[in-house]
Amino acid sequence: MESIVFKSAIEILSLIHSGKVSSKEVLQAFLEQIEKYQPKINAITDLKDREVLLQEAEQKDQMLKKGELMGPLHGLPMTVKDAFNVKGLISSLGIPSLRKNVAKEDAVLVQKLRNAGAIIMGKTNLPLFSIDWQTTNSWFGQTNNPYNTEYVAGGSSGGSAAALAMGFTPLELGSDAGGSIRVPAHFCGVCGIRPTEQTLSNRGQFLAPGKPQGQRQITVAGPMARTVDDLILAMSVLTQQPEISEIYPVDFNRSGWDKSPLKIAYSKTMYGLEVQDDYQDLISNFLTKIKSAGHSIQEDQPEYDADLAYRINGRFMGFEVSSGSPMPPFITGIFMFLFLLIKYRDIHWARSTYRGIRMSPNMHLRTAEVKEKIGDQFIDFFNHYDLWITPVASITAFKHQKAGKPFLVNGKKVAYADALGRFNFDTSIGGHPVVVIPIGMSKNGLPAGISLHGRKWEDKKLLEIAKEFQEQFTNGFIIPEM
Repeated sequence: MESIVFKSAIEILSLIHSGKVSSKEVLQAFLEQIEKYQPKINAITDLKDREVLLQEAEQKDQMLKKGELMGPLHGLPMTVKDAFNVKGLISSLGIPSLRKNVAKEDAVLVQKLRNAGAIIMGKTNLPLFSIDWQTTNSWFGQTNNPYNTEYVAGGSSGGSAAALAMGFTPLELGSDAGGSIRVPAHFCGVCGIRPTEQTLSNRGQFLAPGKPQGQRQITVAGPMARTVDDLILAMSVLTQQPEISEIYPVDFNRSGWDKSPLKIAYSKTMYGLEVQDDYQDLISNFLTKIKSAGHSIQEDQPEYDADLAYRINGRFMGFEVSSGSPMPPFITGIFMFLFLLIKYRDIHWARSTYRGIRMSPNMHLRTAEVKEKIGDQFIDFFNHYDLWITPVASITAFKHQKAGKPFLVNGKKVAYADALGRFNFDTSIGGHPVVVIPIGMSKNGLPAGISLHGRKWEDKKLLEIAKEFQEQFTNGFIIPEM
């Protein structure tokens, strides 16, 4: 039963549904794994009462004996990021004043998971304000990388990625505005998808008591797992359309890949930034394998104003942050400007976020128009290519450090936000799906991933390509040695 915590969600579900193992036994295995390694990893922020969870698992087992199946996730224990409200559990949302806030209802996506039969065990950690590529805050503490606890797990879905890598959960629900799914997946050797923008509901994500629902633009919810197969399973559940108005009615199964040769573009880097040598070697080896399989590959990238895209991302992030802030917009604007400038040493991010918080209705509409035009440039690019491959960041996971401290990459100094945000901020503006899969281990024994970008609304096709790539050209998920 020990190894079951590292099996895929599909494998675990097959065992449960066939009666070879009970949901209760699976749950107990995960709870034991959490109890054993949580003190070292610190990925879990709140956990349901053990007896309540065991009763729920027993109920799921009794239903199966009667031939009753709630859905494809029936009996599967899992966790979700602290950004999502889960009834009865603490939902801090990364905000200090909400560190004891207990949610009164589930987020829409959490309810979908429950409706499909999942058992929500608990919540996973995120950074202060959910803004950083390392996961730490003053109330839940620091999350560590399972492959080396001296290193970060990424952020902001760092608790999600660490929980997957350490066998605390077989499936996770994360979110991404500027790499918050992609970077942790890369750092922890797991898979994640930032779906096409507006595919999944954000209702109940970053929803503070008494505040309007924010995170309606740029921030995208998405599943994380150890295999792409599990991402496909999760997306099939999460894209089932609820009776709410804001979700675009696009069938997840509308697209697919017929295994025909692909026309692929790749970028060695972005913004001309340095990429860690051994990470670049892993990428080159990965591309060589793809080419040897008969796919066409050439170096190219979308034609868009990357600096403008970076600023637009900051503006929308600022606008969304202000909706959940307990302070007036003017005070929130000054606070966030100083926070980002002092902590991350990025004047462009700080200034654009401040402008986003202070946006007038006219400026908001103009910013949305610019975002749409940049999105059109990405659409045009994907009319010529099936896939675009990019590094996830300049580096693999780094040692715990003060946020904002520059990195030394190949002997050259790279700014903190540049090494991480520049690979993810502007590609968020395109609104297209991005999948990260692990491609190997760096020289320091830490995982490395790659970003696979696809055409908007063709998430299923992108995932099918990513599945083939993971199975054919990588060693897949590698269990950490603890």
